[in-house]
Amino acid sequence: MSNKVRRLLRVNPNGFTLIEVMITLAISGIVMGAIYGIFISSSQSHRTQEGVADAQQRARVGLDFMVRNIRMAGLDPSGNGIDPIEGGTVGIKQATPAIIRFTADMDMNGTIDEANDERLTYTYNGANQTLSQIRYEGTASESPQTLIDMVSAMTFAYLDANDAVTANLPDIRAVTISITCQGMGARGQLLTRTLNTRVNLRN
Repeated sequence: MSNKVRRLLRVNPNGFTLIEVMITLAISGIVMGAIYGIFISSSQSHRTQEGVADAQQRARVGLDFMVRNIRMAGLDPSGNGIDPIEGGTVGIKQATPAIIRFTADMDMNGTIDEANDERLTYTYNGANQTLSQIRYEGTASESPQTLIDMVSAMTFAYLDANDAVTANLPDIRAVTISITCQGMGARGQLLTRTLNTRVNLRN
């Protein structure tokens, strides 16, 4: 055997043994597995937070729509506003746990018209999990529209001047609203957020 061949077959003392290579690969695998686990956990946490934020935003949008208009229920600057559809005084016309319908003389002309959102209904459909707004219900201009979906629960409650629950329409001075909306979690699970508010009627 020539010296050249012997030099090629000689073990390089600066090289790695098979055991060292295997240990290095094992440690690298453990580290990479830990990094991957952290990444997956962080990603799922982020998506869960997005689902929670979506549910909360959904509920907030629904409340904002209702609060702004319910607060004006009963607006009657003339003091003897006419409701040509349902008759009676201007104000809350229907008050149940799932439905509120009311009128307001927004253009201050003494009549509840089929314009200017002077007749509004908010209704919760538990079967479809939707909150809807109906404009000019009972008129030729009736216009229903879904405000938000994925509403798992919603309740109206009505209070008199002493903050006692009442079913007597003329006695209603405040409306409390509880709404629960859903968002989608990282693994497809439903996440819920509930918001509550109280609306004091100005009129």
